[in-house]
Amino acid sequence: MILFTGGKTGGHIIPLINIIKASHLDSIYVGYKGYLEEKICKTNMIEFIGIDVHKNKYKTILKGYKYLKRKLKYLNIKAVVSTGGFVSTPAVLYAIKNKIPIYLIEENLILGSFNKVFYPFCKKTYLAYDLNKMKRKYETIGLPLLIDNSSYKIEYDILIIGGSLGSRKLCDLALILAEKYKVLLIAGRYKNEYKNDSYTTLEYSNDLHTLIKKSRIIISRAGAMTLGEIMYIKKPLICIPSKSTKGNHQFYNAKYFQDKNALIMLDEDSAKNKILKAVDSIDDIKYADMINNQNKLMKKDSIKIITEELMRINEL
Repeated sequence: MILFTGGKTGGHIIPLINIIKASHLDSIYVGYKGYLEEKICKTNMIEFIGIDVHKNKYKTILKGYKYLKRKLKYLNIKAVVSTGGFVSTPAVLYAIKNKIPIYLIEENLILGSFNKVFYPFCKKTYLAYDLNKMKRKYETIGLPLLIDNSSYKIEYDILIIGGSLGSRKLCDLALILAEKYKVLLIAGRYKNEYKNDSYTTLEYSNDLHTLIKKSRIIISRAGAMTLGEIMYIKKPLICIPSKSTKGNHQFYNAKYFQDKNALIMLDEDSAKNKILKAVDSIDDIKYADMINNQNKLMKKDSIKIITEELMRINEL
């Protein structure tokens, strides 16, 4: 059995779900009880162990670790795979204590704080992109994406993705763009505030990939998985990184691709003044150039690489 752990945000959860679905290995997921990871595991019928969250983070770790000792005592865990996040700590500590191989996945352009702490204890770290400070025990394989190759007729000029929780600053762009373009806005928790006859508003979508395929241009934040999914599908992208992310990692994610002419990056504080010009600048030539550069950057065998390693260790 393989144990997977990581949570709170889709960027930590979705890579693990993709690997579980693709590998068909006997798997169990450890995350926070009542959080997004539990909901996604339930939807995908993946066995889930929920850890209680306490105000004191050290209490969360201690009680979570003790709980896992009881729950996993009679299970033959062959490996622990983590995308990071505080929720992963009890499971990784359990792996260290019981000498279970640990595999870390880092999807961003900077190594997350969790992965920095536990990198010395892992068997291998899988990177989406080369990181300068990584000297050993790593392999750059790209993002663990699971996307079909179906194509769809374009229905929207612009799709605005506000993230799993939504973003007011991205939602504010919808009315500006709707004066000239057909716009679909995924507004998250701000759906009711941004209902408007000029554009279509959704709270969320269970099939974001299809909506991306049905849209000509995408506007989004710069979470690693969101960027990867958009560029895997190959769509012109205007990226507006959130300034509130830890280590400003969304900025570095976006800058990496902007430097390679794979997207346009705007500052969130000036986006309202610049968004229309940015969209207008994507003519047929720039459209094709952006798609070509995205295609060069995206590696598409990452899930296969991870799955083959887990299958090998599961047979030992």
